[in-house]
Amino acid sequence: MPVRTVAVFHCTSDVGSPWCCAEGISSTLSALGYRVLDCGRPGRTTVPIEDLQQADLIILSAVEWYHDVLRANYGAAWDALKAIKVAWYAETAHRDDQDFPFERYRPIADLHYFPAIQDAAEFDGMWLPFGVDTTLFNPKPVAKIHNAAFRGQMYPKRQEYIQKVSYPLTMLPAVSDPDPIRSCELLATAYSATRIFVNLPALSRLIVTKVPEVMACRTMVVTPAIDHPSGVQNMRQFVDGKHLVYYDPNRPEEIGEIVQYYLDHPTELDAIATAGWEEANRAHTLELRVKRIVSDAQNLIEQRAGGHDPKGGEHRVSGLQQPTQGAEWLGATEKFSAAMPGTLKPWASRHATKRPGVFARLVKGLRR
Repeated sequence: MPVRTVAVFHCTSDVGSPWCCAEGISSTLSALGYRVLDCGRPGRTTVPIEDLQQADLIILSAVEWYHDVLRANYGAAWDALKAIKVAWYAETAHRDDQDFPFERYRPIADLHYFPAIQDAAEFDGMWLPFGVDTTLFNPKPVAKIHNAAFRGQMYPKRQEYIQKVSYPLTMLPAVSDPDPIRSCELLATAYSATRIFVNLPALSRLIVTKVPEVMACRTMVVTPAIDHPSGVQNMRQFVDGKHLVYYDPNRPEEIGEIVQYYLDHPTELDAIATAGWEEANRAHTLELRVKRIVSDAQNLIEQRAGGHDPKGGEHRVSGLQQPTQGAEWLGATEKFSAAMPGTLKPWASRHATKRPGVFARLVKGLRR
């Protein structure tokens, strides 16, 4: 039986819950021709269990933020649902400010997808990084009026960090509209009006949603390298110096060096912006991510229809498997290394030639 009806739970789109983790999933599914039941966030709305019984697939986006409420709402009736249930997380299990008990969430779903590769390995799930909705995030016909800018939540970590950045970054104003689609379009316009988007360090150890969104607007991205050993492999989604530029978060003064270099070399700046835009559209769209989830769910439906109901980890694909066809990801048989020695060496050397000293401290720290 093919997947036709999909129910989607999410946290609703706002500054703290990006479009690609919220209504964007429902919108993409609808554009692909599926009948979609947008369930919103448990606690704000409660969808009748009778409606969920009509679904072939249920997607729980960012379930770590509402797991307990969902359980309280439906109780044992949730486990009795015949639909394939998919959890696509939005955080890393270990953040700078808190930990999430991902293992406790396992019974809530049949398939588990993690945006961070280290969590896919630790919790025996599948690695599926964030995707960008290119129907909203795309180059807008506006002039480049900001040399270097940032837009995002300014929680204490970033408030402290921005004080150490010597280059005068433009802080893009918040965009808000009652229509979340309009909000995304305004955000994409702000990104398109920026020559270099400088991302500030985040709390989670992964490539945040903002990175592919800005890249899809054909704007060059300068983003912090993930300096915790567990998350370094996530950076291999993009080629440093080709699709974007990573900076050492332990050296905030490096931001100014990078920004000034590329402003002085606009041809190189444009080449990176263009390559990032092409890569975002080639291998990092929300449509590709959603198709992957539906395909895996369809395979599991067919297995069950054939009398094979996998339990435990039998139906789980390796967390190191390619999340999208054609992308250059880690091979499924490549093993993790706790210290990741040498992971950063190739691009550290390349940038050291261009800008002496870049990444030296970060690489040294990872090899300890």
